[in-house]
Amino acid sequence: MADYVLDTYANKTLASEIDTSHEWSPKQLSEYLTRQGLGEYSECIVKHKISGKLAPLLSELDLKEMGITCIGDRLRFRLLVENLKRRARSHNRTRCIWEGEERVFYSAGMEIICTCFGCCPTDPSTYKLMSNFIKIKTVRPLRIGRLRLCCCNQYTVNNVDLTNVADVDVNGVPAPCCERILCCAPGKDIVDIEIRGYGGGDLMNHKLILREAEGDRVAELVMNSVEESQRIERE
Repeated sequence: MADYVLDTYANKTLASEIDTSHEWSPKQLSEYLTRQGLGEYSECIVKHKISGKLAPLLSELDLKEMGITCIGDRLRFRLLVENLKRRARSHNRTRCIWEGEERVFYSAGMEIICTCFGCCPTDPSTYKLMSNFIKIKTVRPLRIGRLRLCCCNQYTVNNVDLTNVADVDVNGVPAPCCERILCCAPGKDIVDIEIRGYGGGDLMNHKLILREAEGDRVAELVMNSVEESQRIERE
């Protein structure tokens, strides 16, 4: 019955509203429980300041002490909270935290020279940081001059699992002297992500090549996602 009620409610509610249930206030959680047929406990939820973030932490003893004496209601409450938790995790896995692309050239002048004034362009790798992995896409398209053909294109996608990250470092690389003087070219930041091999095997490294001064911010975002992914893995 609880599953049916939950599905009915989900169909009538915006997905984003349920996906962010961990941010709900006690009042929002009580309103949700009321819609699920547990309205008699809405005042209790508000009184004990049970927010969406705290609800998954409640034990059987906590629910009894809050006045939910009926076993069936306690089971329904835990089932509803568990469903919300699963939806929030699913939303988290598909949430994009940061997107960027490889910095190939130090300056526009060098790009013009190396690409023959844009006649032979270079396609940079693209990076996408999700909550539990980094997607590194390298494209090798087949071109005739600037024209990119719609067939025979090659690409590789490397999804780096953040639960296996051992270390994240940033190395600053200055632009060549002539480019710094003539073009005032900024350097590059190389974010070096060290991955533990499965079963304690050899370490592997993945590099994100970014514009100068961008590396520290991206490395911090990566480390935050690594800590969260490893915490969830431990649980």
